[in-house]
Amino acid sequence: MQKLLFSLLEVSIAMSIIALVYMAVTPLLSKIFTAKGRYYTWLVIIIGLIIPFRFHRQESAISIDKFIPAIKTTNSHFVAPYEMAMSSAIPWSVLLSGLWLVGVVVFIIIHVIRHGHFLKMVKRWSMKVEDLKVLNLLHDVQKKLRIKQQVELQICPGISSPMLIGFIRPTILLPTGNIPPDELPLILKHELIHFKRRDIWFRALVFLATALHWFNPFVYLIAREVSIQCEIACDEEVVKNTNVDGRQKYVETIIGVIRKQSKVRSTFSTNFYSGKQGMKHRVFSIMDVRNKKWGFSIFAMIVVATFSTSMMIKISTPDASPEPSVLVPENESDPSMDHEENRKIDQTLPQKDKPVLEVDEDVSRNTTDRNLLIDNDEKMFEYDNPKLIESK
Repeated sequence: MQKLLFSLLEVSIAMSIIALVYMAVTPLLSKIFTAKGRYYTWLVIIIGLIIPFRFHRQESAISIDKFIPAIKTTNSHFVAPYEMAMSSAIPWSVLLSGLWLVGVVVFIIIHVIRHGHFLKMVKRWSMKVEDLKVLNLLHDVQKKLRIKQQVELQICPGISSPMLIGFIRPTILLPTGNIPPDELPLILKHELIHFKRRDIWFRALVFLATALHWFNPFVYLIAREVSIQCEIACDEEVVKNTNVDGRQKYVETIIGVIRKQSKVRSTFSTNFYSGKQGMKHRVFSIMDVRNKKWGFSIFAMIVVATFSTSMMIKISTPDASPEPSVLVPENESDPSMDHEENRKIDQTLPQKDKPVLEVDEDVSRNTTDRNLLIDNDEKMFEYDNPKLIESK
């Protein structure tokens, strides 16, 4: 878990830098490359955020250890007593790992509950379209786009702009109200292109990346930019091979449909409305009739940059199972070291004399007095019994 957390932090910082640079140059790239190529380039960045592991080198351009002192670790042999006490507590990396995991779980649960409420609303209030003209129009658009899978069409009063939902059973939701017959084919084509490109699955990947990097404020900016580029790429496909009048008609259709912002949204659905700033970029892109390249070069550059993130950012991780050393007396060998290392340490340490036992003065004085009494008794015995002494 500790290595995963460090790898995730490295990737989060590196991919955020790549994404911010890519967003900064997007206005210039939009004049050269198609919206489709720029959109799928974001897919590389999202996958780079989801997969945190890279091939590491010994040196990197930026070492995070210099900016985060808590990551620095010491490898000294002797450990102070207070450091040993601190090492017995819960490591900070475990606490951060637990906090990150709780954040991921809470983020996922909140959005899953919201999506569940949205589906309940759709199931309760939506109605299937039974108008044969509208259904035939849907089938004609599907045939032109070469879509064989069946796509349902429903009207939902809880929304104010068209959207596509459903991973397994795709369904196009239309708001209530009369949609002009000349605008309905453009709306259906827009949503069917979303289905053909599997944009809902792409949004699921963006959701997963956001959940894993919930602590990174830039990841929400990335998710918003991906949503805008998704709609721009879809608009580009709708007006492909269309003259200026047709493009103008499509812009009027979009503006007419999204007069009101959607009341209800879901993470796992497309959204016709992309905000005021997003709508501005969409209108400029729709009216741009210049021939552009797909963008394989920028796609390849982002791929190389994604795989090279280990050369940009590096966080030194401590050993997998650090074992703090225990203080050992100077004249004793350390069991964690071999015999040769202990011998070298003994040679460097100063040799001290053996300790001298200290005797209490009162005990010593009593012992001396007793010995003198014994000597006097023996002398008296020899004086009173000289024959016994001689017989010995």
